[in-house]
Amino acid sequence: MSLNFNKGGSRYGRTTKRKKTNMILNILIGVVFIFIIVLASSLFFGKNNPEKDSENQLATEEQELNETQENEAAEEETEEAAPPQEKEKPESEEADEADEEEKEEESNESVESETEVSENSDDPNVIKTMTNPGWGPVGTTQSEPHTSVYDEGHVDWKEKLDAVHAATGLNSGDYTLYFLGNGGSEHLAVASIKDKSTGENFKVYLEWVTNKGWKPTKVEQVKSL
Repeated sequence: MSLNFNKGGSRYGRTTKRKKTNMILNILIGVVFIFIIVLASSLFFGKNNPEKDSENQLATEEQELNETQENEAAEEETEEAAPPQEKEKPESEEADEADEEEKEEESNESVESETEVSENSDDPNVIKTMTNPGWGPVGTTQSEPHTSVYDEGHVDWKEKLDAVHAATGLNSGDYTLYFLGNGGSEHLAVASIKDKSTGENFKVYLEWVTNKGWKPTKVEQVKSL
């Protein structure tokens, strides 16, 4: 009887001990599981809040837009305040341009000072007569003996119009040519023109200079051609 009691007690102790161990393990597993759930919930709800993310994104975009507008406004103010920058020219080019302008001004002043105007004439059709000792031959490519030609396609015709330009300052497109013909001899010619811009009428008298071309001798402003 004594032997059987001991065996039964030993079996009971082992069973009790195993139950306690299983209970402790279950409790630990439950604690770990609860901790995992709490941690996962915290991470999920902290990072994936749509309303909060949307608000943050809108605030960021609004801030970037404001910064962009402020930068553009500052750039515009800077551009308006800054004086326009001109491309610098080399000193030699500036000097050349200054010389050319000076020569042109001197030339114009010289022509104006040398031009003589007379408003007295025996011809009632003449308003005034202009002469200038500075007028010279316009040059020629023709050889001597020279023959005056009144053909629009001939070089002599072109050189006569060059002399008209030298006397009046008008290019062929600035006036209407009514007549270009003999001025009384082989070496004299006269052109009748109307200034398109002013409507004024002029007669330009030309003279041939040997080996040098046609030279204006006088210009008459007339009432009618």
